[in-house]
Amino acid sequence: MPSKLTRALHTLFLPTDYPKSVNPGYIKYQAYDSIQGLSSYLRGVVTTSAILTAAGVGNAEATATSAAVQWAMKDGCGMMGGLVFSYFTSCYFDSHVKEFRLFADIMNDIGLFLDMLSPLLIHWKYDSLAVMGVATFATLCRVMCGMAAGATKNCITQHFAKKGNMADLSAKEGTQETLVSLIGMVMGIGLAKFLQDMEENCKILRQASTLQATDSNDDQENGLFVSFNVLVYRDGAFYATWFVFLLLTIIHVWANYVGVKSLKLKTLNRARCEMALQNILIKMEIEISDDGIHTTDDSCGERHTIPPPMTACISQEDDTVDNPVTDILTPNECCESLYRSWMHLMQRDTLKLGVTISTAIGGMSMEHAQNILNLFRNEGYILTISTSRGARKPNVRTSKIRMDRLQVYINVALRPRSDSDDSIEKDNMIQLKSFVHAMILQRHFNDSGSGSGSISRNGSSRYIRMLEDGENIRILEKSKACVDRLCSKDETLLELLKIRGWNVETLHLNYDNCEFDTVEDDEDKWRQ
Repeated sequence: MPSKLTRALHTLFLPTDYPKSVNPGYIKYQAYDSIQGLSSYLRGVVTTSAILTAAGVGNAEATATSAAVQWAMKDGCGMMGGLVFSYFTSCYFDSHVKEFRLFADIMNDIGLFLDMLSPLLIHWKYDSLAVMGVATFATLCRVMCGMAAGATKNCITQHFAKKGNMADLSAKEGTQETLVSLIGMVMGIGLAKFLQDMEENCKILRQASTLQATDSNDDQENGLFVSFNVLVYRDGAFYATWFVFLLLTIIHVWANYVGVKSLKLKTLNRARCEMALQNILIKMEIEISDDGIHTTDDSCGERHTIPPPMTACISQEDDTVDNPVTDILTPNECCESLYRSWMHLMQRDTLKLGVTISTAIGGMSMEHAQNILNLFRNEGYILTISTSRGARKPNVRTSKIRMDRLQVYINVALRPRSDSDDSIEKDNMIQLKSFVHAMILQRHFNDSGSGSGSISRNGSSRYIRMLEDGENIRILEKSKACVDRLCSKDETLLELLKIRGWNVETLHLNYDNCEFDTVEDDEDKWRQ
């Protein structure tokens, strides 16, 4: 009997042929996902009363029509905000699955918190417009949660579907969510009963306090005791509700963070691609940095050379890219930082992927533009380096105005791609090669200054003059030679990544939204 029950539960809640049919980490992620789902259900029970109160339930002056109008306006504003959110973020859902999965649940937490806050605004005599604004923003948070969670859920299911059994995994996830909902329903009934009992006790003691107030002064001590109990129960019901809500919210955030952190996605976005190839990028960056210009001026004006990183650890006779497969990290060896990924997503990026060719070459001299076009004549991409000055800041010691920082931008323009099916792998290889080339240069400039893609005032003046004058063709030639040597192996870089366990069928390097010029016309214009 126990074995039959075990098999029945296995068939009901776990994918067919588990664990062979799923990738590692499935049970761990689903366990934390169930915990956060249970906490969300229980918080829904706690906030239901607050939502109804904000809608006008219990208010003698409110009508069904006014409540319906408020509800419709709140939902309408939330939906319009959701459209704006989708317009700006939908292109990042595939490349930042873990980030937006966590973002969805944080938005849900904020929305529920605002729902809990709405009745308090009514109690504090805020006008209806303020209450409406808070309720609308709460709805917007839930709309953003639904969009981000729905989009990333499919990517996570696809990640675990080892044998292409996405339908089976989706069905089993549905049964797991049903079980969690049933457990949450039972626990929610108990929680609601507990909170209701506290409120009823408060009402009973309030009535008892009113009766005691009409008695003689001989019962003054007893009346004070009852009034004290009313205060304790009234505040106790309020604090118990918020304590339960905040505790469940903390559990919800913790379960989501641990669950998302446990995911070892095999798709390549910019962060994972950089981590997987970091050993190769370091070696190539050392190779192109091995020149006489890596110098700096200290605060005393004395010049000294900055040693290239890890140069002492690599022999001069060592071919830095002869055996790249051993330098590529596997998905399990990569440890993503969600914080760094979010900061990278929110901040202005110095690596501009998918710009038009006119944008990449714009502002250059005719001769320099022609040199770059000739350098990348046989490539599927064009890479350029551009600079911009930082804000002017006064020098306290000399009372002179100086430019504080030179910002370096790496621009990558892809040539128009073919729509044929046999060109997908070629297009992926072009994207990967251009990304590696850009990352080598970005690391090179990071090591040359004191910020991401920038060179400080202490940076090499010769280096700054070279970038400002546009005479950076030598760096492009040297870095391109390294990338060409890496990609000229018997096995392509895509094949090496596949050997190490990465999914290279689709790359998520944020080239998807790039616009293309007509290459022939654009190049002819610059060669005239």
